[in-house]
Amino acid sequence: MAYEIDEAKELVIKAGKELLKSGLIARTWGNISARISAEQFVVTPSGRSYENLTPEEIVVVNISDCSHEGDVKPSSEKGVHAEGYRLRKDVNFIIHTHQNNASALSIMGSPITDVSSYGKEYEKILGAVIPCAQYGLSSTKKLKKNVSKAIEDHPDSRAVLMKYHGAVALGTDYENAFSVANMLEEVSGMVYERLAGESVPEVSDLSEYWTLLEDEKMSSYRFLINGSQRAAGVFSSSPYIKKMSGYLKTMKPYLDDLAQIAGTSISCVAQDASQKEISDALKSSMAVMIQGKGALCFGINPSEAEAVAMVLEKGAQAAYLANVIGRISPVDPASALLEHKIYVAKYSKLK
Repeated sequence: MAYEIDEAKELVIKAGKELLKSGLIARTWGNISARISAEQFVVTPSGRSYENLTPEEIVVVNISDCSHEGDVKPSSEKGVHAEGYRLRKDVNFIIHTHQNNASALSIMGSPITDVSSYGKEYEKILGAVIPCAQYGLSSTKKLKKNVSKAIEDHPDSRAVLMKYHGAVALGTDYENAFSVANMLEEVSGMVYERLAGESVPEVSDLSEYWTLLEDEKMSSYRFLINGSQRAAGVFSSSPYIKKMSGYLKTMKPYLDDLAQIAGTSISCVAQDASQKEISDALKSSMAVMIQGKGALCFGINPSEAEAVAMVLEKGAQAAYLANVIGRISPVDPASALLEHKIYVAKYSKLK
């Protein structure tokens, strides 16, 4: 049953805070909506912090054509939400996440077909099969169409993986949507472990692996990288970044948010790399890996540098799986570059 508009807005705000606490989303990566009638839903706005959202910022969107009410711009993925409500009359709450395990697993581009083998409780909540929508550039009609097809082809599934991107949880209500998102992450982690041949490290807070660069150190890096856009930095030794830095090779993006935020390739340099080698590695990205140690991640302020570290860890988890399996392609270079350019343009505009 659809929510009353005031309750729907409050639940969307509550969900944003809960998702941040749970680690299923970070910053504004992902979006949340609630149905308010057969014709409309409310959704989170584009590019605004979930910590401080107000009811006035939650946008009313029409399911039929994605037009919206008011001056606040809705999430750019509103079309994905609209398709969920259009195709599933029993769906009243939708969460789109970039959660780590599901995102990393999405690079396979294939469904999880044996959900019941991980426990009957998972099949009860998620369905027997979790489909994977094929890749489309973020916020495009192609992405909307691909997700729509996955939902339509699997009418009993409550979750959809999105190749190179993330996942969608289709809930009958607020509580059910959270159950779907959490159980999807658990199942995805178990599938990932089976494919990678090792357990996913339990990390409750990535900041445990971050060291903010001191002003003196940052001064030298600003000199190296001409850094008006790289005014702050962190060193990250988080698990998958450290794993991937051991290969001493360039890491291509297997997730589109890594391409968007960090760049289209992340170089890896030796521990004794010269200033010029580090400088060259940072010409086209916001991060550089140091062999066997971790990565230097930069941003316009400490929060943005930490965001790069966060998305780099998730991207490294996906890249590690691809490295183990050996037959998975990264996001194609043209799409990765376009994702990056669009993100930078939109982000700069929002800023």
